[in-house]
Amino acid sequence: MIVENRELTLNNVIGKNYIVEPKDLFLFLEAFRDDLKQVGLTIIGRVVVAIESPLNAESYSIEILAEIDKSTIDKVEGAKFQSYYSVKNLIHTRASGDLEKNLPAAFDEIIEYMEVNRRNICTPVFNVLNSIENMPYVEVYVGLDPYDK
Repeated sequence: MIVENRELTLNNVIGKNYIVEPKDLFLFLEAFRDDLKQVGLTIIGRVVVAIESPLNAESYSIEILAEIDKSTIDKVEGAKFQSYYSVKNLIHTRASGDLEKNLPAAFDEIIEYMEVNRRNICTPVFNVLNSIENMPYVEVYVGLDPYDK
């Protein structure tokens, strides 16, 4: 189910860019966590994978964003820090259960919504990683071009 007019906000966010094959995404997430630990930073909030490439691409240009335990940091090579990150005018859906099968279905749902409503995507595809009682789920957000209406 698509929900309109959502907002994604994060505080004390560090981000790093990668080029990945979709099957290797979780390896890069672990490497990102390890890189942060090596410089004394701990992820305390949400982790977001922003896919900046077309969803049907063989490899993705992504940015991994994570809320961390510090409000200021020393420079971290290859990463950028922001005290506040906000994106508005998003549509939203969720994938849970078998993410290997259900996440592509969520992407298809968003693409169908965009086509039916004649809207254009103007942001990366934001994938917010979550879990409840060891059951993973992903919140998927996409920004709509406000001039399409």
